[in-house]
Amino acid sequence: MEKNNILLMLCSILLPLLAVSCSDKENENSDIVDINDFVEGDNHNILVVYFSEPLPDNGVDAMSSASRVTVGGDVYGSVQYMATVIADATGADMARIRTVVPYAENFDELAERADQERQNGIHPEITVAIDDFDSYDVIFVGYPIWWYQMPMALYTFFDEYDFTDKTIIPFSSHGGSSWSGTREDIAELEPGATMVDGYSISRNSVAGAADAIREWLGRIGMLE
Repeated sequence: MEKNNILLMLCSILLPLLAVSCSDKENENSDIVDINDFVEGDNHNILVVYFSEPLPDNGVDAMSSASRVTVGGDVYGSVQYMATVIADATGADMARIRTVVPYAENFDELAERADQERQNGIHPEITVAIDDFDSYDVIFVGYPIWWYQMPMALYTFFDEYDFTDKTIIPFSSHGGSSWSGTREDIAELEPGATMVDGYSISRNSVAGAADAIREWLGRIGMLE
């Protein structure tokens, strides 16, 4: 009898944990958003557009070092590196989203500004060099997760560009929160677009992720 009670107690503890871990797969499709498993058709004109704010190495701040990766002696922002791998593997053009007023190169100051923008719904003015947005039919959109959502500069980007009849493929780096609802946010912002299964990875794993990213691109039919 005592053994049965112990087993019941263990089950009551473990089952919720298993449910959480099973639902936290980094690239699991959303039950809320209609997400396609692959890109239909071929001969696509592809754009990779991304937002990345790598902080300088001050030798102390772990968050600063986590915002960038060094691969082959070259230093990238974590999302910038993902964008580079995707563009190289798909033959896409690439563009970077920047804010007109740059973020501070100090983690605490950057985080405070990002939080103020989030709490007050501020869409900062951005600059992004895209020659002919209308010519692209497949657009990869990359971003880090800040304060459990996309940086507010991404909301500005979606304000300014019309994705109707285009395919959006999101990719992101995060500190443990996975997508954090951002695919649903994008789908709500761009209801006329088709969403395809994206790729989200811990920022601590980005440096060694090139093969996994290419494997994902193959699954969704986007390898060159």
